[in-house]
Amino acid sequence: MLGYIVLLSVLSTCVGAANICCAPDKWFAHKFTAGLLMKTIEGVNVPISDDGNSEEYFDSVSERSVTVGNYSLDDTAGESKTISDHKANRRYKIDLKKKTCTVETFTDPFEKFCVTDQFTKVYEYVLGFGSNTLSSTAYKAEKSGVVEVVQVSKECIPVQAYTVGKDENYFLETVGYTTFGSDFEDSVFDVPDYCPKCSEATEKHETLSFQEIPLPWRRFVKL
Repeated sequence: MLGYIVLLSVLSTCVGAANICCAPDKWFAHKFTAGLLMKTIEGVNVPISDDGNSEEYFDSVSERSVTVGNYSLDDTAGESKTISDHKANRRYKIDLKKKTCTVETFTDPFEKFCVTDQFTKVYEYVLGFGSNTLSSTAYKAEKSGVVEVVQVSKECIPVQAYTVGKDENYFLETVGYTTFGSDFEDSVFDVPDYCPKCSEATEKHETLSFQEIPLPWRRFVKL
């Protein structure tokens, strides 16, 4: 998700906001992300690209999530897995190629994917052909020059999302979801044997992961 899980951050329940719909307690999807930032450096417009693909797993009952994926940021590439246990306040950041693992403590609450009433319905549509179709609904919100569009299935699982606008820079990001469902094996949350077993968190590592790439436009936009 390029920063944190931006789509979840944007659409999760805000204080004082009601929900149009929420995803099931347990769901997964394969996510593709492509982003482009136009940054002005010493008067010159410099394009910065960012793309990746990952498998995302969420369980709102146990308050755990997992991201497994490949990422690339210009000349940087890798394979990573991040396991977040919100009840235990521990996050495991794993380099799958190097088989290394660091542990962090964190206090972020688990945020279930929901489309809030700050979004408005813009259209309904059907993906696919014949018997292989998917009915979906698109919602849109805009604030401070940033436009968010999210398209969800009838179960309120995200199908596609778009973010475009300008803060200090111009940017465009597209997120697509495929092969999604509402059940999976809990073994996806298993922590590898080579992860530290100590009770104290280890120091943060410098390896960029797909969920951590610090692009300037990545922020918790509460639309």
